[in-house]
Amino acid sequence: MILAGGCLCGAVRFEIDAQPADVVDYCHCALCRRASGAPVTAWIQVAPARFALKRGQPRSVSVTARGTRWFCGDCGSPLYMTDPEARSIGAPLGALDEPSALRPTVHGWVSSRVAWCEIADDLPRYQEDPPYDL
Repeated sequence: MILAGGCLCGAVRFEIDAQPADVVDYCHCALCRRASGAPVTAWIQVAPARFALKRGQPRSVSVTARGTRWFCGDCGSPLYMTDPEARSIGAPLGALDEPSALRPTVHGWVSSRVAWCEIADDLPRYQEDPPYDL
């Protein structure tokens, strides 16, 4: 399933070829919280070959050795994240045109969960990275 996404102002657009086995999860870590401005972020991770930048030139910031976060230099919208080994690209579901097309299956980094953000589902929970995290 091809999913399109982009930033708030429309300067940057991308597409993801989402497959049923792709990692889709909630992340409660402090880095995602700071980068998104939200208490939790839902992500999809795909192989780099299934991600295509369609328009614009995003800017990047690397705040840890684990990955580089890409965002729109015009409006500041978070767009995607890459890892140094080029194993995967993670895109926040909120950047997709149709975020409801995907549904997270687990919660990661619940050890960093904001105390007032209650988890009201029965999905598996991991204190830090889910075991399959790329």
